[in-house]
Amino acid sequence: MREIIDMASGAVLRQVVESAHEMGLPYRIHVGDTLDVRFYSTPELNTKATVRSDGKISLELVGDIEAAAQTPEAFAKILGARYARELRNPTVTVVVQSFGGQVFVAGEVKRPTAISFAHGMTALQAIASAGGFRDTANLHGVVLMRVSNGEYRPHRLALNSAVAGKDLSSDLQLQPADVLYVPRTGIAEVNLIVDQYVKKVLPDLPYIPPIF
Repeated sequence: MREIIDMASGAVLRQVVESAHEMGLPYRIHVGDTLDVRFYSTPELNTKATVRSDGKISLELVGDIEAAAQTPEAFAKILGARYARELRNPTVTVVVQSFGGQVFVAGEVKRPTAISFAHGMTALQAIASAGGFRDTANLHGVVLMRVSNGEYRPHRLALNSAVAGKDLSSDLQLQPADVLYVPRTGIAEVNLIVDQYVKKVLPDLPYIPPIF
């Protein structure tokens, strides 16, 4: 339940971006993303802009600038250099406020990441694009977060039957901005506790085998 609450608050989106960054796969701006562009010394220039289909946004004083495929940090540096022609020592920050045209996969998958949305994409296809399930994944309890009335709401997907090819009804087609979260199995959680806590706090204990 705590995981679902965190996801509803938007924490899972941050997890996806941060996980990708830690793995050397920083989030890159996509068409449809809404960017919050802020100027430290000239707040009157602060603005929100959506990346157009040509990959650009339009900003006061500098016009059209290519944003797509840049990381937010790199794009902020590009803006700083461009605005240096117009302003004195500009400090610019860029935050992706909302994601357009992507789905997000987090949790017990091999490469938590954002994936470009394609019409007809299903939950299993998105998970496959994220490297597939880890051995510790709970296929019975995959959570799909979908925007409804402006808020993320959880839906449980039992994908074990779909993976086995028996019942594909739970392998739903995705929508832009959907979030898939794959939890750990209960056994995996117990093994993690044993490994990360018991063995480290009490290192003189005899060998404790995994619970399989």
